[in-house]
Amino acid sequence: MRTKMMAASAAVALCAALVACDEETSADADGDGEITLDEVRAEMESEAGNMRPEAGKYTVNMTMVNADIPGAPPEMVEMMGTMMNNSFEYCLTPEEAEQGWEESLKQGQDESCTIEKFELDSGDIDMAMTCTPQGGGEMRVAMTGNATPTRSEMTITTNGTLPQLGEANMEMSMVQERIGDCDA
Repeated sequence: MRTKMMAASAAVALCAALVACDEETSADADGDGEITLDEVRAEMESEAGNMRPEAGKYTVNMTMVNADIPGAPPEMVEMMGTMMNNSFEYCLTPEEAEQGWEESLKQGQDESCTIEKFELDSGDIDMAMTCTPQGGGEMRVAMTGNATPTRSEMTITTNGTLPQLGEANMEMSMVQERIGDCDA
């Protein structure tokens, strides 16, 4: 469950944060092949990545598109799909919108994930990271899609090894959309 929420938080944060850029950029400022959260934040604050999401109430719809986990019983794969097919709403206050998505990035990432690629081009997003969860295994997560200040659509693919199950390949779709003002 924590991995799902981490992926969702990261996707939401990155979708909304990287909109309206006129040229392709890479956040790997020091060129060492590893993108730190500080480099992501700096990219978001730069002129190319300077976008503030619109404050308001948002809905997020996550859908499992495909899951290929050869070592898992079919019932388990079906249960995972049911758990990951998820919708929720949240309120982005004017103060949070002013901060951009830095706080969401902090919540969506932890020490187990390393961002390897972070590019944007006119609202198109291409991001990749590798996560090594506490329970073991390693997952490579790729997020691609596009965003505006009020809507984002992302495809999230994960490939890697799950403890006790072996190789796993999953694809999810996520749509985030502003649906109005926050409730008073």
